[in-house]
Amino acid sequence: MTTDPPLERRVAELERQLAEIRSKIAALERTLAARADHPADRQAVREKVTYDWQE
Repeated sequence: MTTDPPLERRVAELERQLAEIRSKIAALERTLAARADHPADRQAVREKVTYDWQE
């Protein structure tokens, strides 16, 4: 069975892009996981949720 060289190159490029995207997502997840919300922000969100729920 022979394979199409342009197709092989395309698949290889897509696999490279996928690996790059996965590493970027992992970096974003690490950044977001390390971020801590400010206590005032958490309080504001709780108040907003309570207000919206009462409406």
